[in-house]
Amino acid sequence: MATPLTPAHLPPHVIKAVIGYVIEAPDDFEDLIAEYVTDSAFKPLLHVCCSWREVAMPMMFAGCNASISDHVSFTYRPVGSNPCIIQQVDSHYNQHVRYMFLKLDYASIATGAALRLLRSTYAHLRFPNVHIVDVELDLGAISNINDDMALCHTRRFLSYLCVALPNVSSTSTTIINTTLDARVIHGAALSALILHFTRASHIVELKTHETSCPSIIDSCLPVTNLTALRCRWDANHTTTARLIHASTQTLLHLSICLHTAAGLELLVFNSHRQEPVVFPYLTKLLLSQRPDVSIKPLLPIDQVAPFPRLQRLQLSVKYPFSDDLPFRGNASTLEFLCMKLDPHTLHLLSTHGAFGPGCLPALQHLVIGNSHQGGEHTEPMDAEYHKFFTWVLPTTSYVFVHSPDDARLLLHTLPLKAEHQNMQLLSLLHTHLSFSQVVCILASFSQLRILICKYSNMGDDFNTMSIQQVATVLRQTYSPLNTNLQSLHIYDFEANSVNMMAASVLLLADQCPHLTMVKFPKDREDCALNVLLRLNHS
Repeated sequence: MATPLTPAHLPPHVIKAVIGYVIEAPDDFEDLIAEYVTDSAFKPLLHVCCSWREVAMPMMFAGCNASISDHVSFTYRPVGSNPCIIQQVDSHYNQHVRYMFLKLDYASIATGAALRLLRSTYAHLRFPNVHIVDVELDLGAISNINDDMALCHTRRFLSYLCVALPNVSSTSTTIINTTLDARVIHGAALSALILHFTRASHIVELKTHETSCPSIIDSCLPVTNLTALRCRWDANHTTTARLIHASTQTLLHLSICLHTAAGLELLVFNSHRQEPVVFPYLTKLLLSQRPDVSIKPLLPIDQVAPFPRLQRLQLSVKYPFSDDLPFRGNASTLEFLCMKLDPHTLHLLSTHGAFGPGCLPALQHLVIGNSHQGGEHTEPMDAEYHKFFTWVLPTTSYVFVHSPDDARLLLHTLPLKAEHQNMQLLSLLHTHLSFSQVVCILASFSQLRILICKYSNMGDDFNTMSIQQVATVLRQTYSPLNTNLQSLHIYDFEANSVNMMAASVLLLADQCPHLTMVKFPKDREDCALNVLLRLNHS
């Protein structure tokens, strides 16, 4: 008689899939996870047999959340999973940890309280295989302790940390509660703490979501190997510029805020050396501004390409340059462009050659912010937009247009020629489309998988027809209408047009065989569903 199969006979990849299903439950089960996926739910997976335990341990204890302040806590968790499964430090588990989120209270470190607590509770703490550390440094309760004592306590704490985390190669440091009186900042101690998490790392990220006082930025100046800086610090402050310029050879990602009308001069021009600054490896640049500031455009800078490898350019500001500076030398690498495209900027970039036939061959994602603010359009302006869409639509796969005016101009370029077949997602989130416009979009982009819009009505061409007549016209005109549309997101529709809206959805489903999802506004889901069911059975 054959030996009956048990869970122990499953191959490792199947065991891994089972455990992964428990760990990475879908978002729809978030409430279920919070209530049921606890310590008691995970532990049985470790005790099925030795083969299950061998597979489960590296998965289930891959992450650790650590909090060090006036108390110390460690919780283990699978990477990417919210529930923490063990809340007691165990050296047997520690060897499996690869990632740590480390929350530090700076006041506890500067006063020595953190180290005293760690030594009394975890004298031999060690995570030998942690390579990635995300640090959250809270400056919100800095003590008035003597600067020298603060530095001494900080260095002793870091010595302990070097033993506990000996093999870190990637760090991300987020500084919070930074709006402090500069007199209580222990500059040398804070610098030592920040520098510790950057000196031995290959990937170094520094970020803060707040405006910091200059003393805190001064404390970051010893860092010269930043790979990412995300902050709301003033790009025109000399200290911020020095910090950025010190890492030009390593920065890959820069997200900065403009606080003054001086614009970007200190950022892209080194006043000490009297020369433009080049970021040879920067791939992502994000610029934002304070809402109460009017940004003065940067004066033209000739014969320099400051961002030659840029892949993502996101400008949440009115275009702050007087020429094509951010587009120089990166036409073959720029894949993502997000900007407010007002007529002046469009004309400027077209004149300088940044926009034109074949100028952005690598562009895949295009996001056009709302820049018109209700201004009147003229025929020359419309012609500029028409040319722009004709240039960029052949290569882009994902297009997001926020302004209804821009969306109208995009629609006027349709129908496009047959070679314009790369579009997979089109979002006109704030634009009401008639059914005939939806038909035109689907006819122009045969590879389109997702369409996001608001819905107005059936349009003048169809309003006088019956549903059956409209269906006949569609089948005669387009057969099939679109073979790849999978998802239609309708974010708003007029309350009195629900019947026609639902009818048009059924017509699209009839013509688009791969359409599997239609999303309605949450406050009208029930109404739309009832009409759809009624029409479908009529």
